[in-house]
Amino acid sequence: MAEHPLVAVYAYVERAYLRLQASDVLTHCLEQENADPMQKLVEELVLAGPQSLSALREILAEVATRKAQLKDDQHQVFLKMKDDLKRYKVNIPGLHTPDSLARLTPVGVLSLLRQQGVKKEHDLLTCLQLLQDTLDLIDKVVEHLGLLEEIEICLQDWMWGLMYQSTRQGGLEGGYLTAQKNWPI
Repeated sequence: MAEHPLVAVYAYVERAYLRLQASDVLTHCLEQENADPMQKLVEELVLAGPQSLSALREILAEVATRKAQLKDDQHQVFLKMKDDLKRYKVNIPGLHTPDSLARLTPVGVLSLLRQQGVKKEHDLLTCLQLLQDTLDLIDKVVEHLGLLEEIEICLQDWMWGLMYQSTRQGGLEGGYLTAQKNWPI
């Protein structure tokens, strides 16, 4: 039998609302640099039982979306820094990814800038400040990615727990698992 069209609309609206709510909570977590607001939301959903699995999946999807956005932001900041350095005719060898910035030292960069013809003190300071600002932004993005990964792991753990609970409840009512409950583990 075909599903009533309104059921599909209600399901879509519910998923959209959950994603919006998850996005707001994630923004709050990132602003506070703390996973507690998401923990509270997840705990409320877990207390509701296995019927919350779809809500947890939507939240997990929102976390994945946010992680992808942050990784893109990180890459865009890195590319902008490289473009800004090109205005000073500076090319730092081996600088291919945001992670490669971690290997730079102020003394090494200063030496490299002078080797590449940046002589004016103002230009040197501008290039060094540009690198420092980029490092600060990328560090902040890395912190946020770590927080999102922590939230992602928590969500996955709770989802596995709820799936196990759902399977056990369904299996104990005479399903496939009931026949196997006497199997040695």
